[in-house]
Formats: sequence, structure tokens, C-alpha cells
Amino acid sequence: MLQQVEVKELTTAEQLQQLQVLDKEIWEADALPTHQTLGAIRNGGILLGAYYQGELIGFSYSFIGFKDGQMYVNSHKLGVKQIYREHGIGELLKHQQKQIAKDRGYDEIRWVFDPLESTNATLGFAKLGAISQTYVNNYYGQLEDYFNSGLPSDRIVAEWWVQRSHADDVIEELAEEAKPVVSWQVTAAGLPALTSFDAEQAYTQDAYTVAIPQYFQKLKVESPQLAEDWRYKMRTILRTLFAQGYAIVDVIRGAEHVNHYVLVKRAILAL
Repeated sequence: MLQQVEVKELTTAEQLQQLQVLDKEIWEADALPTHQTLGAIRNGGILLGAYYQGELIGFSYSFIGFKDGQMYVNSHKLGVKQIYREHGIGELLKHQQKQIAKDRGYDEIRWVFDPLESTNATLGFAKLGAISQTYVNNYYGQLEDYFNSGLPSDRIVAEWWVQRSHADDVIEELAEEAKPVVSWQVTAAGLPALTSFDAEQAYTQDAYTVAIPQYFQKLKVESPQLAEDWRYKMRTILRTLFAQGYAIVDVIRGAEHVNHYVLVKRAILAL
């Protein structure tokens, strides 16, 4: 199927109207206003659509960001129609986004996502080779859409290099040596739970792993209290490790219940 998917930039009013319909269907919330998307793409932003048999089934929306003296592409939204997920369409959109960003001279693409969402983490770190070294509490404030309601909208910032290579060999070697920074267990209800974490300890190994749920949305439905526990523990763990000089560089799939972030010292990656 993926070979039949066409990715192209969206520029016309008709295309943007199609985008609004798909946007609302995916997120079950208000769609991006046309005047905003038009303003973004007419000022350097990148708006891509994925088409299958003439139907718009996915999109990627980004605008230009500026921070600490650096311009970059800020990838704000990525969505794929539910029945077409797990086919690599999101990855296809991201690679096209990267090529356009490279052609336009940008060095980096950034985006944010919930650190407890394994699918997003796998795409960003394992498939694309992004890294993260920044955690933001309640990034968007209270959100009420299906994916985000009920918890603070904590996010990590993914940084994807456009003009430089990813240190795959170094990361693979360190991942093999990484040890869990905190243990996890399965509850009586069959759900994964983190144990206690010592935020006062100095962490000195070159690499660590941190468990995240494989199916966080399912966990939220079955145990909102446990989902909240994951949110606040993960906030403490990642903020502590980021502050001590580590960055997320990969995700390893576990046998069941959890996947594992790989965090390494930023100095090793020359960040």
C-alpha cells in the first residue's frame, strides 16, 4: 500500500478544506483554521498531505520557529486516518518534510509529543533518529480532546538533525550496556506500574533505560489513577536525567507491557 501513497505540499483552498475535515476526524477537536495554515505556508512553513487512491489520508503541518539564535522547522501536527495507521505513512510524511527542510537550508526540525505515547516515541527516536533533551510541564495547558483529556499535557521536545548524521553506531553500543534507572512491575490488574525513583541521586553511567507503557491510551481507560502516576513519575525521571546531562536517543520494544527509552550522556554525542 505504501508504494501507492503520494505525498505532496498542500496549497489550494480545496486542499485545505479537505485537510480541515481530516484534522477534525483524527483529533475529534477543532480543526486548524485555513487562514492560519495559509499564513504559515506562505511564510516558509511546510504543509504536506498523503494521498491514497485520490483520498487525503494523512498530513503534516509545520511552521518556522526561532529560539536561541537558531531558525528551525517546528512540526506542529502529524495525523493519519485511523484505518491507515501502522502502514508507515507518518514516517513517509516526516521524511518528505525533512527533504524539503534540507532543500530550504534549515538545520533542524523540532516537535513535541507526550513522552508516554510509545507509538510517537518509536517514530521519533527509533525510526527517524531524533533526540530529546527538554521536558516541558503541561505544555498546552488543559486539553480536552480524546488523546489528551484528564492529564496535564506534558511534552518532550524532539530535535531532528537535517544537515548532520545520527550517531547510530555509538548509540547501538551504548544501548546494549544501558541499565534501568527505575524498575517496573505488573499490577494485579495486569497493568504496568513504575516503582519509586530517587531524584536526589547523581546518575553517572553512560547510558540508562526508562520504561514507558506500550499502550498508554488503554492504560488511561482501565486505570486513570495509574495513568496519573505514570505522568508524574515520568516527569520527575526525565527532568532529573535531562538536568544531569542525558538525552533520549532511542526506544527499544519490550516483550510485553512496556517499551524502553535509551538515554545517553549528551557529551558523548557532542550536543
